[in-house]
Amino acid sequence: MRGRVFARCGLLAALVLTACGGEQPTTETGPPMTASQPSASEAAPSPTMTEETFSSDLPASPVPEVLDFTAQTVDGGTFDGSTLAGTPAVVWFWAPWCPVCKAGAADVTAAAAELGDTVAFVGVAGLSGSVEDMRAFVDDTDSGSLTHVADVDGTVFTRFEVVQQDTFAFVSTDGTVDLVDGYSSDPDLVGIARKRFGL
Repeated sequence: MRGRVFARCGLLAALVLTACGGEQPTTETGPPMTASQPSASEAAPSPTMTEETFSSDLPASPVPEVLDFTAQTVDGGTFDGSTLAGTPAVVWFWAPWCPVCKAGAADVTAAAAELGDTVAFVGVAGLSGSVEDMRAFVDDTDSGSLTHVADVDGTVFTRFEVVQQDTFAFVSTDGTVDLVDGYSSDPDLVGIARKRFGL
């Protein structure tokens, strides 16, 4: 009797296990995800504008013809006139043998210091073939804080249409040049710069 009971229980258990072990319905509507298919959160990010990309798209300031030159400096370096493009600038034309230029050098360096980074100041020494005399002028006048071009052949003087020493060229951001005589007058360099450049 006990054997029949155990047999029936075993048969019943087998039927229950068979019914429970069938495949369960799934709720997926698409193919199962595999390791080779990234999820939406792992998808490749969309390209973004980087600082390098943005800066490379910015147009550079056009170089006015008057500033498109390179020249040797009094201290033996090289000056690139195009570095002044887009910046208000005062270009001081002087000669190493000129007493008026020597007397006014302190005013030029003082104006450059007062205007600071808002206006660039550059000296152009000319009407002399001696770089040594030009260097001595810079040392004697203590004007070495400025960059000085050694225009021994007069090409920079000619480019700016300057015909005599102690002349100031006020160069606007668009390349417009206004010449101011400093030989027969005592120009207020700071005042003129503020007016011409709208500072």
